[in-house]
Amino acid sequence: MIDGQVYDTIGRHGMIRPGDRVIVAVSGGPDSVALLALLAKLAPSLNLELHVAHLDHGWRGPASAADAEFVRRLALRLGLAVTVGHLPPGTWKRRARRQSSREARARDLRHAFLIETARSVGAQRIALGHTRDDQAETLLLRLLRGSGGRGLGGIHPVKDGLFVRPLIETRRREILAYLKRRRLRYRVDATNRDVRLTRNRVRRVLIPLLEKRFNPRVVDLLARTSGLLRDDEEVLETLAGEALEKAAGRRAPGRLDLRTPAIRLLPPALQRRVLRRGLAEVRGHLRRITARHIDACRELFENRSGGAVSLPDGVTVRQAPGTLRIEMGRKAGTRATTGPAVETICPVPGEVALPSFGLRLRTRVIPRPAGFDPRAGAPDRVFLDADLVRAPLRVRGRRAGDRFTPLGAPGDRKVKSFLIDRKVPVDLRGRIPIVLSGERIAWVVAQAIDDRFKVTPQTRRILVLEKETA
Repeated sequence: MIDGQVYDTIGRHGMIRPGDRVIVAVSGGPDSVALLALLAKLAPSLNLELHVAHLDHGWRGPASAADAEFVRRLALRLGLAVTVGHLPPGTWKRRARRQSSREARARDLRHAFLIETARSVGAQRIALGHTRDDQAETLLLRLLRGSGGRGLGGIHPVKDGLFVRPLIETRRREILAYLKRRRLRYRVDATNRDVRLTRNRVRRVLIPLLEKRFNPRVVDLLARTSGLLRDDEEVLETLAGEALEKAAGRRAPGRLDLRTPAIRLLPPALQRRVLRRGLAEVRGHLRRITARHIDACRELFENRSGGAVSLPDGVTVRQAPGTLRIEMGRKAGTRATTGPAVETICPVPGEVALPSFGLRLRTRVIPRPAGFDPRAGAPDRVFLDADLVRAPLRVRGRRAGDRFTPLGAPGDRKVKSFLIDRKVPVDLRGRIPIVLSGERIAWVVAQAIDDRFKVTPQTRRILVLEKETA
């Protein structure tokens, strides 16, 4: 049965924990309607609280409005809370040159809407309706674009500890049969039939051809291949992170020096990954960075006579004796009030070095001692309720718009405003790391913990967080 399959998928990938509040993204199409129906059926056994979310893009006029009303009514029939967002008029007034560009923009807007909805209702997970067929289609699309191992890994069952895909191991035909069996209605987006769009051609032309002429199980095989590639990529990324730390020289906001002798010793696959990680640390993202850019950077450290490569967003990669320097230009440089963009995972229990901040973070879990006073903490050592924290922790620099609820405060506020009120000098604000549990800030290091993670009389286990200068 499909509900048992989805239950197993959730457990196998650790998608949802008992007691979680889950945003269910529902477009009104068959996949998302089935996702909502299945999660609603499983909610009692998994102890879940569901909240439906739908974003009306508005680009299909009355059809878009009808989709939004359909989702609203569906949620109400199931007795679930629902948030329906509407893009402001004029969002699509300036038409993109390509349909694919508009769809990419729509995905970004939907992504931001779902995250904001999750924050507003205190949800720990966002469930999306991607299927095994979507996984196979994504692999083919990226293969046709010439993607590397990272791209060919396809759709991750769990992404960023927030987005989960309970249907990722379920075939679309199984979903349609389930909807028919339960007599569940859904909406059909006419644009999904438009074979002028590349994904639709892959779905409606290429995959049926492969199934008919080559292998009837091609979707399952492609999805399995994506899984194997994701496993390989995870290992390579771990090695790349270790290699980056060994090769890293001077670090500063908007700048990273890499020791070229250490990079030259690496195989090409790790060289590319170290360069990508270095660029992500300096730029804060890898958008518009292509394989051609990475290969141009590799040519720099192979050419010992020097040279430079200019990349998007004002980034320059320059060869100097023994060093490859990645640096933001003055015009496009990072703001002094924001910290390094690189994000680091901190195990619980365990420790992690944070060279960008010049410190080390240690974590340990202890039983709550009798008579424990949570006020016994210090700026460099704090206590959290271990059962409220989602491990592993994530550590990064402050980002624009970051908010948290300072211990004892009546409500949440911007981290920037909090630091200003505490009279933290502007040149030091970007050097303060942020520790996150899931998507929530748990500790603004050496400043304050979030009130939602504090130790209470009901706390049984305590998470001790300690900051040490490197």
